Amino acid sequence: MARIRTIKPEFFTSEDIVSLSPTARLLYIACWCEADREGRMEWKPGTMKLRYFPGDNCDIGTLTAELVDRGLVLPYDVDSRQYAEIPSFAKHQIINNRESASSIPAPPGTRQARVKHASQGKEGRKGKEDASSPTLAAVPPVCALTLVDGSEHEVLPDAVDRWAESFPAVDVPQQLLAMRAWLDANPRNRKTASGVERFVVGWLTKAQNSAPRRKGDASGDEPWAGAI
Repeated sequence: MARIRTIKPEFFTSEDIVSLSPTARLLYIACWCEADREGRMEWKPGTMKLRYFPGDNCDIGTLTAELVDRGLVLPYDVDSRQYAEIPSFAKHQIINNRESASSIPAPPGTRQARVKHASQGKEGRKGKEDASSPTLAAVPPVCALTLVDGSEHEVLPDAVDRWAESFPAVDVPQQLLAMRAWLDANPRNRKTASGVERFVVGWLTKAQNSAPRRKGDASGDEPWAGAI
């Protein structure tokens, strides 16, 4: 089912996009319409050719190869079925809160896929332990942010470490707790699963920019220089 998506003016001058052929750029936009709210879709290039280029003499295999070669679309298989994911989808699309949740499995190797696989493994063992097959150790989240649908977005330590490196003046764990409190107190302003990381980065950016400058600093250094 095709969906309504948005396109930003800077799309046309993006380095990744200008390196594509004009028809491949149009196919990339078509992929947004095919993708669900998580940026996933069934990977059926032949169907996409019929749906989006019915009157054009173009090689859909060559066009999809352009997108895949540049990492704009990542195909994957689950249970012998072909799917694809758009890695940057959540950064550039604002999803309607009423849009249905994704029914497409996450790519193998992602946290969502590992958790599902571990859960299925426990059910299949039916209580029997196999010493030769170590179970997946769950990494406890640092914080969980309440989403618009009432579910929670778990923030894992690797994400906290990444943000701490990008925002050195900010106490990231403390700010995450503040974000949770704010979201709990403002349910109408809660975010979707695809938009919550944008919310976190925006909050941390504001905290970084408001960090105090070093006393006596008039050299134009970054405003977080010397901050704790």
